[in-house]
This record gives sequence, structure tokens and C-alpha cells, in this order.
Amino acid sequence: MTPTESPNAPIATTACTKVRLRFAKRGDLRLVSHHDLMRCLERMARRGSIPMAYSQGFNPRPRIVFTLALGLGIEGEREVLEMELAEPMEPEVLLAKLAAESPEGLEWLEAEPAHSRKSAQAATVCFALQVPDNRRAEASASLERLLASERWPYLRRRAERATEDDLRPFLLEGRIDGTSGLLSFRLKMTQDGSARPEDVIDALDLRDLIQTGAVLIRTDVELAPMPPSPAPAPPSSKTTISPAPTDRLDEEHESLDDGSESQELNAHCPL
Repeated sequence: MTPTESPNAPIATTACTKVRLRFAKRGDLRLVSHHDLMRCLERMARRGSIPMAYSQGFNPRPRIVFTLALGLGIEGEREVLEMELAEPMEPEVLLAKLAAESPEGLEWLEAEPAHSRKSAQAATVCFALQVPDNRRAEASASLERLLASERWPYLRRRAERATEDDLRPFLLEGRIDGTSGLLSFRLKMTQDGSARPEDVIDALDLRDLIQTGAVLIRTDVELAPMPPSPAPAPPSSKTTISPAPTDRLDEEHESLDDGSESQELNAHCPL
């Protein structure tokens, strides 16, 4: 203890009840659906004795929120989820507990306190796909045309219907590395959604690569800045209510005496 420290000084702590975590989902685990991953996390929390906070109602569920669900078959390098706890815990302790119970392919990277009551929102997402040597020149030319265009209409299929959308506003940047052949691109997220990475791959005529075993990777989920917390409301000033004049109260009582009893009986004993 230094001379300036007090023996009764509080110990600095980062323990919190809401934690934002970064994790990777790789290998065969990419074939596990989002719902199955959620159930896996619930079991991991129970085995690791993590004090989870639960929702209210007839079917309480752990308070776990994924910023952006990961499509089936896609690997994730820096995914984001937020977890609420029933009691404060150091983020590093939570990270260690999860790592001890995780299956192969699920790696926990970072943990930090999440002070905002609102959940984190994705601003942009980044993807990568390996392109073989004999396809790089043609794919690079297609990517240049796509980036140089002002509009790129494409058909988006939802259930049993197809709608025409514009891919170009969502594609912020893209490149194919001449040495490694790695295609990387970045998509903008909006409140109304975004283009799918498969839409970009279709535009480059590379869909067959995924169908023959190439793995699409979501390399990053970039978060939107959190809005500032609202300032506390100023204390309300007390309003003084002056009493009504006595003669006015007497007049009101006299006007109610005639029918007050019959109105009260009718209200409590309806026919």
C-alpha cells in the first residue's frame, strides 16, 4: 500500500451485469444453426455455473442477444453477442467460464462491460471468400464493373416471391488480392436490412465456388456508435394548490345532496 492510499479505499472493479462478447465460430460448427447455437450457450451457462438473468413470463429464457445472426454454412471471425447476468461478474471471469465449456470451433475472443440498456447494432459487415487462380481475372473485372456502376439491380427471392432490389448502395468496398486471391468486401447495414453476401457473390458469378465446398467467412461485424445516454430529468418544482373558497364548496355539496344517494345505489346495484 502506498502512503497516499487509504486502508478503507474501495477496490477498483469492472464487475458488471451486462457483458458484450466477441467470439469466433469456425470449422464444422458453421453447420450449426443459430437456434442450436443459442441452446448450446444455455447449456454452457448451466455447466459453467454462470448466473444468467432470465426474461419474465411463462417461458423464461436467458437474456442473450446476438447482434446479427450468422447464416448457416458461414464462418464468423468476430461475432458479437450481449449477455445479461443476475449478479455482477468480471468480464474476464465470464470469458474463462465460457471457454472452459465451449465445443470445438467456438472460440471466445473478448469481453467488455456493456453499459447501455440498448442492444448493440451492426453498422457494417465484412466478408471474405477464396477465389482460385483460374477465376481471379474474370472475378476482378466483374468486381470493377460492379463498383463503377451507379445501380446494380438483382432479384431477391423471399419464400415464394421475388422482388427487384439494388445491390450497389449496400456494397461499400471490395477487392481481390492479386497474390492470395482472397475476395473481401464490406456491406452496409440499415434499419431496413442489407444485401446478403451471396448476392455479391452471384453478381461476380462465383456462386459455384460455395456449392463445391469453398467457405464464406464473415470476418468482422462493425458496431454502430451507441447513442448518448439521456440526461436525467430536472427535479419537478412543487405546485401549490390553493384551497377553494368555502362558499363554493358549500354550493357544490348542496348540489350533490339531492341525487348522490340514488346515484351511489344505482352504481352498486345495477338492475
